[in-house]
Amino acid sequence: MGTPSLAEDERAIETIDPVVDRLATFFREHEVWRKAALLLDRSACSRVTFCHRPGEEWRLVRRGDHASLERGVARDPDLAFHFTPASVERVTGVDGDVAEFAIALFDAALETNPEEKLGLEVLAPFSRLLSRGYVRLLWAGGGALLAFGSRHGIRTIGQLRDLVGRLNRTG
Repeated sequence: MGTPSLAEDERAIETIDPVVDRLATFFREHEVWRKAALLLDRSACSRVTFCHRPGEEWRLVRRGDHASLERGVARDPDLAFHFTPASVERVTGVDGDVAEFAIALFDAALETNPEEKLGLEVLAPFSRLLSRGYVRLLWAGGGALLAFGSRHGIRTIGQLRDLVGRLNRTG
């Protein structure tokens, strides 16, 4: 089975609601996500769900030079995201670089208000995150992202690995 074309991706999302459509368009078209997609291995994949669309599963995958949000079950996902409409608004409202987007994503995951919280679960072991480019993506965030991590107790690659292990056990 071949890789779907962009036109096929667009047909797959044409019947969805505005919240999902906004996130799909952001992943596919925003420059920061196009750059991020190129840093990830082609096998990188995440499971995506939406609180206002219970029972539906989506997957975020790399298609060529962009990320694609597609309806369906993710095979062997590395991460799981559970979006609220407010967390989609928050994340897609970023118009900056990789660091600004990553900080907005992690801020939404740390949010205490359930209506604004982005659920984030690490499903893959650290070694797979490393081999699929996620750590390379974090490093692309540079000093601003490192400072954000430091403010939250993540100062070394070992601490990041330990955090991933804790998220795997508790997620």
